[in-house]
Amino acid sequence: MLALTLALTFAAAQGTTAVKRVVILPFDTDAAVSPYQLGLPTALQHALNQLPGMYVPPVGDAALVANKAAAAQVDVGATVGRLFDASAVVTGSVTTGGGGVRAALNVAVGGGVQTLQVQGSDPAALAASAAEAVAKVVAPDASSAALAKVKAAAAQTPSVASLGPTGLAASGLPGVRADDLAVAAELDAGSAWVAVEYARTVALDGDLETAVAAAKRAVALAPDDAEVQATAGVVLDAAGDEAAAAAFEAALAANPAHAVALVGRAALRGGADASTDLQAAISAYPRFVDAYVRLAGLQSDSQRALQTLRRAESYSPESVLLRGSVMRRLVSAGAGGDALAYLQQALTDPLARSAGLYALARLLPSAYADQALRIVGDGQEAYPDSVDLKVAQADLLLQAGRAEEAEALLGPLFTQYPTDLSVGSLLAVAQARRGDLAGAKRTYEALRGTGAQVDRGLAELYLAAGRAAGALGLVEPLVASDPEDAELQALYGTALVRVGRLADGRQALEKALAIDPAQAMARRSLDLLSQQSQLTGGAEVTFSEEAGVAFQQGLYALDVSDYAAAAAAFSRSNAAQATGLASFYLGYSKQLGGDTRGAVADYELALQTYPSSDTVLNNLGYAQIELGRFDLALDYLRRAVAANPENAQAHLNLGIVYYAIQRFDDSITEFTEAGRLDPGLQTTTDGLIADVRKRMGQ
Repeated sequence: MLALTLALTFAAAQGTTAVKRVVILPFDTDAAVSPYQLGLPTALQHALNQLPGMYVPPVGDAALVANKAAAAQVDVGATVGRLFDASAVVTGSVTTGGGGVRAALNVAVGGGVQTLQVQGSDPAALAASAAEAVAKVVAPDASSAALAKVKAAAAQTPSVASLGPTGLAASGLPGVRADDLAVAAELDAGSAWVAVEYARTVALDGDLETAVAAAKRAVALAPDDAEVQATAGVVLDAAGDEAAAAAFEAALAANPAHAVALVGRAALRGGADASTDLQAAISAYPRFVDAYVRLAGLQSDSQRALQTLRRAESYSPESVLLRGSVMRRLVSAGAGGDALAYLQQALTDPLARSAGLYALARLLPSAYADQALRIVGDGQEAYPDSVDLKVAQADLLLQAGRAEEAEALLGPLFTQYPTDLSVGSLLAVAQARRGDLAGAKRTYEALRGTGAQVDRGLAELYLAAGRAAGALGLVEPLVASDPEDAELQALYGTALVRVGRLADGRQALEKALAIDPAQAMARRSLDLLSQQSQLTGGAEVTFSEEAGVAFQQGLYALDVSDYAAAAAAFSRSNAAQATGLASFYLGYSKQLGGDTRGAVADYELALQTYPSSDTVLNNLGYAQIELGRFDLALDYLRRAVAANPENAQAHLNLGIVYYAIQRFDDSITEFTEAGRLDPGLQTTTDGLIADVRKRMGQ
């Protein structure tokens, strides 16, 4: 870690709201006082966050920004000030002398720099002197009561032996060890700050029971401490403990601008109140990416949600979480080209560029596989030791159907990193795709152990790999032992359908929905089954093994809206064994992916197998509408309605054709019938009928 002392000519950016944002960087120290490098800055962060209307973000975040700016060879001081929208920035150095420890603190505020000299006989005394001195500079109007709370929080600073691990934990930087914090919590048992950092550390290690006990001890030790209460609230919330709400409220009672407590309370409140809290958190801590992501998730308008995320980029350009959230929204909206352009633009920013950012290329739809592989290749040249980039390359190879190459890349990597979930999980997928189910199971169990939950996860992996028979073998005994589990029934029904047992599959899927009407997998699988049944007239289609695996992979790709991957899989299925069913879904995937002209040829092949299918005829008719061939569309859609007068969508599309060729009375008739058959279409059809009548002058 690089400890930076900013030049004294630094001019802090002035905040645009009433919240004062103070940034503290790690201090310079020599070896004799190295625990103070992070220990004293984080103690200051803890103490100053007691001041109402002030927020001091984690010291580690400030350090990472400073180091990133230095590596990018841009002005460190200006970058820190801009990205945090800082009201003040504190740097300093710590030395020994005079029988104790001395600190020289530089506070850049209001366009100038004030240097403060403080000392203390132990960490708590030094932190109290430093916190009071800095508080008087950054909050000159603070009351004596507020300053007393600052000093009380600083008194929680532990002994020298505990200062290093506590400071590292509080900074948010990597490397903290739960064992070190456990020792610190014993040595400084009266420190609420140490107790809550111990709670956070063991919670991150997965020991929630110990974490909750430590968090509640910290809450009791310092009931009015905003930082302790906010951190404890996060730990308690992660454990599902109801005491989290009270902790967040206590933190905000002490400091209404505490960003972590605001986001924590927002997560518990929901609705408009949550939105207000999240906006306040962003005002206090403009780099709080989690707040932006949560706020975007509350917005029903996708464009507005995207704008919320993009607003965060000016403060957190390097956040892979933020960039990934933007890309996922663009991809899910069908704007794969925009997602590619967005990533390419982000990579031109030296502050944003990282191995993780290059690895986001794996989020691009498979239609952009070549460009994505080139981006990952560029990243590997810049970051040759990055595991993330090797995993991203393997993922892209899998998306392109190159499972053997992906496995060859991941196998040695898993040997080197046998506990890495991202490597092992993807290796298991590659093995399953290639048909090595025994190898996939060994890899998966090496990562996750054994048991019902592991078998459930492995079954999902097999379904994604197109190996429904393997999934069925795993899920069948689980369903027998727990028949009221909606998720298991959904997995079971999906596997049954994909191996061709349609009636049994429908029964399982309907049971899943009876248990949980919101079960998404069951709903998707049932819709797909209904579509297939309408298409084939209920007849089962028998595939060869190779064609069936590819067909199942195509269905999974449709499930996750990756239309290019779906089209590639259905094409492989047809190459192994030509079927009307695969041809239909190949056309369907192409049409959803924007290749309507290509879809027509595949639909026409499907029509040769299913000449009376209203589903194929309707899709063909709609494709011709998209191509502007209303003469052809009219023929197909009339045939679709004749084949199945109950097909509401076909009536709607036929009405659109009549409207386009100005047969307005006929269009009203078809729109009316579509709305009658499917009340869910009525808002659409009523609007269309109103528009037709307007065109007719009625």
